[in-house]
Amino acid sequence: MTTEVAYARFIPLEKPMAVGLYAVPLVCEAVPQIGCGCLAKPVLTQLGDHPDIARAWLHHHGGVIAIEWLRELEVGRQVGLLRAALGGDSKVALVADPSAATLLATFPNPSYWYQRETVDQLSQEEAHTIAARLLQRLSHARVPLPDGAALQCDLACALQEVLVSDETMTIEGRLARLLVVAGNTFQHHLGPNALPQLDAWLTPAALLPAAQVDVSRGP
Repeated sequence: MTTEVAYARFIPLEKPMAVGLYAVPLVCEAVPQIGCGCLAKPVLTQLGDHPDIARAWLHHHGGVIAIEWLRELEVGRQVGLLRAALGGDSKVALVADPSAATLLATFPNPSYWYQRETVDQLSQEEAHTIAARLLQRLSHARVPLPDGAALQCDLACALQEVLVSDETMTIEGRLARLLVVAGNTFQHHLGPNALPQLDAWLTPAALLPAAQVDVSRGP
């Protein structure tokens, strides 16, 4: 999928301010190469509303948040504030050189860094990746699939609606919602005769990368 962000013009910060980089656990479970937009959006929103923070960004890979501070705070307070936004006991650490210098070389290029207004683009990428993964696994399971891209497109759109939703829900709840919309989309395109086979196969594990699939585990 090609998105507008890939071609967005890089606009540097208008005024140099203190920017801190912090290691955070926001990598996407379903697509480990990117950040989790679902988890990151409320965090970025809370950070952006804090009186000591000008702006906050998530790096594309999901392991780093950048914060532009409006005033100086000692590192312990910075980390504590971010940990509170993440949920209290999350692991957070200041990123030091040389890793920080490498990351700052791309900052705040919108092809690498996402604010709360743009982080849904990661969820869009996640939706298209999961849709392609599900169809590939159906094909390997010898389930007859219709020709053309309509099924994959509709599936990605249905998954995306769940992933970009602002509704608060647990990870397990969101996975369950993804399975429901995926099942509905498959039924629409494949017909009711495919449901028995799909019901046995369409589990939370089917949404995850092969390395994480464990069919012995429940939802």
